[in-house]
Amino acid sequence: MQEYAISKESVRLLEELKNANISFAHWKSNSHLLKSLAGKTDLDILIKPENRSRFESSMQDLGYKRLVSQPWSTYPNVDDWIGLDQETGCLLHLHTHYALVTGIQHVKHLYLPWLDIFFDHVVTDEKTGWPIPKPELEAIILFVRIWAKMPPAERIKSVPSIPPYIKEELITLLRKSSFEDFESLCAELKLKTPNNFKATYTSILTDQDSGSILKVAQAFYEQLTPFFRLPWSLSLLRSSYFKLNIKAQKKSIRFFGPRRLGKTLQGGGKVIALIGSDGSGKSTLSHDLLEWLTYKIDTHYFYMGKNPHIRSYKKTVLSKSGLLFSDNRFSKFMRRKLGKLYHIFLIKEKLSALRKAKKMSLAGSVIICDRFPQKTISGINDGPGLQQQGDNWWAKSEMSLFYKVAEVEPDIVIRLQVSPEVAAARKPEHDSESIRKKCSIIDQITFENTTVINIDANKPYDQVLSNVKQEIWKIL
Repeated sequence: MQEYAISKESVRLLEELKNANISFAHWKSNSHLLKSLAGKTDLDILIKPENRSRFESSMQDLGYKRLVSQPWSTYPNVDDWIGLDQETGCLLHLHTHYALVTGIQHVKHLYLPWLDIFFDHVVTDEKTGWPIPKPELEAIILFVRIWAKMPPAERIKSVPSIPPYIKEELITLLRKSSFEDFESLCAELKLKTPNNFKATYTSILTDQDSGSILKVAQAFYEQLTPFFRLPWSLSLLRSSYFKLNIKAQKKSIRFFGPRRLGKTLQGGGKVIALIGSDGSGKSTLSHDLLEWLTYKIDTHYFYMGKNPHIRSYKKTVLSKSGLLFSDNRFSKFMRRKLGKLYHIFLIKEKLSALRKAKKMSLAGSVIICDRFPQKTISGINDGPGLQQQGDNWWAKSEMSLFYKVAEVEPDIVIRLQVSPEVAAARKPEHDSESIRKKCSIIDQITFENTTVINIDANKPYDQVLSNVKQEIWKIL
């Protein structure tokens, strides 16, 4: 079993919530609490509703960002926040609940009516210091969750299957529990236990019998039908619709362009560009940043080099113009035939993509641009290609398009500064003279409407990545 280290950011979060006198607890899946505090999975935090404004103030004081969920993951009385652990670069994702919500995927149709009683049965976790429900309470909630989340196809089976990790979590909680306390808490929660409950409870502990688990889960769940947020049949229809919609949107990416599938940033996202010579680490950083952000934020990759293209959720968007910019024989033949017109097509393709990037960022998405067109220096580093051929119509047309690019410049440019020696060592297959030239001019490139952050890319990669993450976090 993998060991996880508690992040410094989660310690800071815990201290802030305690100092602000907020009543809270990590209310479910506490067998994975260490993993959550390491930033490897979500934190499910229950907050007393009357402490909501105080909690939101604490989030702002900590510098956390509020996220906006897509319709299929939006529920009343549930918010999403993310924070950054500066030491590891991991994002802490907080599912903040002001009600005990569970149920069918994408709908969460059941609100458990035990909020006040819940906080009467909170204890401190010995390993982490976090407040959590005592095992009897968490086990009762897990019994309900098992049946509430059960797919219809499983419910009609004689013995529906339970995911092994869920069964293991339940058995662990019951082993920590006292039967007498469990039964007493059921009475306090106004839950009737099934007949011969002690024998059923023992069977679960000794035989890990799925039938016994499901008997209790169904019995508890059916007593909670008055607390459905939506009727089960309607919830099922909505869940099915959302699943089909998500599947259709993922399929459509290749043909119709990027889709917002993840959570977006409240107040708008950002367009972030990385520039630098060959060997500075642009592409590696771009892909690692994409993976880092896509973990919790709707993020897309825009390549702005000689073969501009868009990747969204691991799918490359198809385009007719892609035939012109590929490395195959047909594309090379077409580029030769087009001559100067090729450079016009190239910047038009980039301009079209960048307008799309800006539109998506205004709606809350983050765009990572690997390279970026610049008009400062011609003929190199994604600059104009026709300006050295005289003051003619072609050159003027190209430059007018570059000026239009300036209207959709990124929110931040990360300029990776690397020495020619280091860059050449990283790219031994590249022409060293070309690398030297690109390294020497990268600092001369300017942008009119954006902030440029210089990063020393000579440092070890992990340090460079950490520095870039911290700069990006500041502007999100």
